[in-house]
Amino acid sequence: MEIILLKQICTMFLLIGAGVLLVKKGLLSEQGGKDLGNILLRLVIPCVIIKTYITEYSPERAVNLAASMGLTVAALAVAMGVSYLFFGTRKRIENFGAAFCNVGFIGIPLVQAVLGEGAVFYLASFIALLNILQWTYGVLIMTGDRETVRLKIIFTNPVILSFLAGILLFFLQIPVPQVITNTVSSIGSMNTPLAMIILGTYLAKMSWKEMFAAKSAYLCTVVRLIVVPLATLLVLCLFPGVKLEIRQVILIGCSTPVGANIAIFARQYDKDYKLSVATVCLSTVLCIITVPLFYMLVERVLGV
Repeated sequence: MEIILLKQICTMFLLIGAGVLLVKKGLLSEQGGKDLGNILLRLVIPCVIIKTYITEYSPERAVNLAASMGLTVAALAVAMGVSYLFFGTRKRIENFGAAFCNVGFIGIPLVQAVLGEGAVFYLASFIALLNILQWTYGVLIMTGDRETVRLKIIFTNPVILSFLAGILLFFLQIPVPQVITNTVSSIGSMNTPLAMIILGTYLAKMSWKEMFAAKSAYLCTVVRLIVVPLATLLVLCLFPGVKLEIRQVILIGCSTPVGANIAIFARQYDKDYKLSVATVCLSTVLCIITVPLFYMLVERVLGV
């Protein structure tokens, strides 16, 4: 299984390289990268989520969905708790970066490669809850100002709306025409290449010297890629009755690097933008080593 994971990560890095090349050759501008990011967040990822819920209802799937939500809450609580212990309010960028992972951009393609398309069903709630927490707790951690937390932004977030729509489709079994399903599926299939090319635009903006010289980014990366996944693994071992595939999905999700939204928030709230980009780039580069190693440990501990 770790070979499949490693191959997928290598493929993803080749796609990131394509993004870097496009920027370096002047074929993709900074504004173009932002526009692609908007397309990904507002259209592609919502389509991925909706597609996973266009499936036949069964009591077993409903129970498993509830279990995945419960474990997601536990995993995110662990991530936020560990991050706060390490950084508190002294280092707000690092706290945000270590707490919130890149589960949408990297988690989805990894889960699809390792566990199959159907396993994304259990990852959708992770993505939705992560977005809710980023726009509430995350914004509060980054700014220290409660006034910046706006519920309107949360309830108009396309990822949250697509999650709610998907839940309704699943539980009410609303019939969806095949042409709509095919369209949503086609758009969703753009997730991996588009996400990786966007990450490439982040890397293209950073020199290797800048990326590896940002000392604060190292501790953030270690906490994000090593400490948080290990702590989450320990917690999830307390739930042996939960379906193995669900625990694998959550653990793959929590092992992903710093979420790209940190750069968006840092720019929006006038924080250290360069440091935020450095944490994204450094953790993304190093995850090619840490994610396969962590999954090998998961296989041993969970007896996969």
